[in-house]
Amino acid sequence: MRKVIVQQFVSLDGVVQGPGTPDEDREGGFEGGGWTAKHAGSLLSDTFFTWTADEDALLLGRKTYDIFYAYWPTTGDHPINKRLEAMDKYVTSRSVKSADWVNTTMIDGDVASAVKELKDGTGGPIWVSGSGNLTHTLMRNGLVDEYRLLFFPVVVGSGKRLFVDGAIPADFELASSRTVGNVIVATYERRD
Repeated sequence: MRKVIVQQFVSLDGVVQGPGTPDEDREGGFEGGGWTAKHAGSLLSDTFFTWTADEDALLLGRKTYDIFYAYWPTTGDHPINKRLEAMDKYVTSRSVKSADWVNTTMIDGDVASAVKELKDGTGGPIWVSGSGNLTHTLMRNGLVDEYRLLFFPVVVGSGKRLFVDGAIPADFELASSRTVGNVIVATYERRD
């Protein structure tokens, strides 16, 4: 069975909304975007390659897909773009029925059932990046096997949180941790 691995940038107060740029996600009037910028440095590239060495699929919500697709294919031969293009990509959306990025399949309808089917299939782990609404759906259905969290030393004050009411209780153990500058990089694996 394949694992679903959720990767998130998390502020000290649990916010996951708009970590990359000020305009990334202004939903709900959010004004605090771009809170990772002064701490990220080469962290993104280094962590990306370490964490995606075994993953052969990427599962994204539509908003995160739009952000990734608007940027990464424009980078040409950038190693991250090459890695992303090689991966199978699955995008959940209620409104968009097609995607232009190579190796992308749209998922509509019952997301939890579709992800259960992916997990029961063959292949390596399925990586979820960002995609807060999708992550909450996966949590509510007990489908997250591992969290890879980057804790940034900032308090954002408001915004969408990683953990919200409705997640199925689960027990995780710390599999690895390290610091990169002031950022804590931690992997938690589900215990059954």
